[in-house]
Amino acid sequence: MESKNKKSKRNQEKEEENHDDLDKLSSLPDSILTHILSFLNTRSAIRTSVLSKRYQLLWTLSPCLDFTLSDYHTETSESYDGRVFSQVKNYSVVSFESYVNRVLQLREHSNLTKFRVSLHKDVSLEFMQNCVVYAARHKVQHLRIRGCVKEKPVTLPKLLLTSSSLITLHLHNATSNSIELPKSVSLQNLKTLRLKNFEFSDWSYNGEVFSGCPNLETLVLGKCSIRPTNKLKVLDVNCLNLKNLEIRYWRSPWKCFDEHVINVRAPKLVFFLFQGHLARVDFKEGLPCMEKACVDLSYPTACFMVNASERKQRTSEVLLTILRQICNVKLLSLSLTTIEVMAALRDLQSRAPIIFENLRNLKFTAENIYMEKTMRTENVMQLLEKVASEVVIFDGSKEKKLLPESSKVKTRKDVRHVAVPAHVMHFIRKLAFFGTFEY
Repeated sequence: MESKNKKSKRNQEKEEENHDDLDKLSSLPDSILTHILSFLNTRSAIRTSVLSKRYQLLWTLSPCLDFTLSDYHTETSESYDGRVFSQVKNYSVVSFESYVNRVLQLREHSNLTKFRVSLHKDVSLEFMQNCVVYAARHKVQHLRIRGCVKEKPVTLPKLLLTSSSLITLHLHNATSNSIELPKSVSLQNLKTLRLKNFEFSDWSYNGEVFSGCPNLETLVLGKCSIRPTNKLKVLDVNCLNLKNLEIRYWRSPWKCFDEHVINVRAPKLVFFLFQGHLARVDFKEGLPCMEKACVDLSYPTACFMVNASERKQRTSEVLLTILRQICNVKLLSLSLTTIEVMAALRDLQSRAPIIFENLRNLKFTAENIYMEKTMRTENVMQLLEKVASEVVIFDGSKEKKLLPESSKVKTRKDVRHVAVPAHVMHFIRKLAFFGTFEY
């Protein structure tokens, strides 16, 4: 009997402690509580309304909205009626649209810090358009949209394209032509622009998309391309304050390799990354501020128009041209597939060296991060003087630790050997006279 009384007393004390903690939290001003709620997605933030009367409408003050329509199929999901969530069978796109519209209606009409809509199913054009307009009217600072619309593409409103509050803009075409790329913008305070799966053409681009963002510092182009058989052949990226440029998995077809060019005018560029199949990138001005460049090329393969060997040769030529333009870099990172592309040029050693006067570190990277090691440049030079074979193999293995027989720790296969063709290493030797190699 006494033990039961003790248990009930302890439970009562815990409930009182939890209640006291909740009271302490509830005593905080709205500004702090809404800031805490801003770290939650919208659905979770709304769920806090059941905690107490203090929280019932607190979520409506949150400056952040985050909606996701997943492609994961469930028989039941939830709907929101303005007070509580309830289970709904056969949850559909229509239910999702209704839920989002209801949330936007109930929310206090204060300005937005963040607005994110991630769609993995097709929604109506009207719904998508309303979301973008709502974000623009509430002076959103950070906007992320993953559009998925079957009908004609969403047109971004002028109110958004001339916004003075917008700092970050992420646009992702989940399906082709879900979002229409504007011909021109006037985003004076935009710092970061990320475009994914967009196709540039003469009717959707006139060179003003980037020049209309005078304070842009970070530009990421992911899975973008210039439309084949189009009048537009040159993509001009004129950003005088740009510091970071990333081009990931450029999608222009091989037949357009020689005619499609990305012209970059960014004298303050600090970081450059290129990943995927190589495109012709032409830096129109010197890059005195360049500190780091990463090149991770996809290995060229054969297609019905040209064989793999020819593609590798042509890609290698363009790669060397790009390396000559970024010769002010302090850290150069090359993937192993990039090295393989360079190895396609058998006369590499006889070519004019690229002088990297400021280079301090040269890094060889691979998919397995454990393959990376550091080696002094002078040691590499001494090694190359003694090389007689056609391949230099860097052994990055470590001594195995002694473990007890009963240990359940899984031993990882030692794959830390990096092979680099000797003629490529001799060419690279001319690049740097200081610093370290990393492999």
